Amino acid sequence: MQNKFKKLNQRFGIIEYPVTLKEMEEISLEFPKTERKFYEFAITALKKIMKESEKIYSFTTADPKLMKTGFLVVAEYNLILVSLKGGLFGGAETELIKYEAIKNVDFDIAPNPFGAAQMELGILHLETKGMLGGKKRTIRNIPDYSLDYVVKMVRDKVSEQALKA
Repeated sequence: MQNKFKKLNQRFGIIEYPVTLKEMEEISLEFPKTERKFYEFAITALKKIMKESEKIYSFTTADPKLMKTGFLVVAEYNLILVSLKGGLFGGAETELIKYEAIKNVDFDIAPNPFGAAQMELGILHLETKGMLGGKKRTIRNIPDYSLDYVVKMVRDKVSEQALKA
């Protein structure tokens, strides 16, 4: 596990993907206490839906729903959106998007008329297959430094599933 995470300083580190959920749990112990709590909620929720040996290709902060913060997880078999619950006890809920259900992946950088950002500017646009046509999904607040990698990984996973079909 030691070679999967390199701590640069107290605020920054680099995770070498892919990692497993167990490795991600160990890596999160290196995060500051407040930040670590959010990862603990997410990992607890992910343990219910992911296989122990399933690879994670990206685990980044995002707003999976308009008014919910959480994480975007590019996993081996599904794209997983983790929404953190508010309230006294916290917790998280997950939503799976199967790669074979994704028709189109696009991205954008949010314009910021006020100069310095109060949030991350990356946006991921997904178009999924639905019963009657398609459904569009926008995931906001993705760190722009990881947006290119996230888009590439999702597109690669969608392409892999298309080849299998």
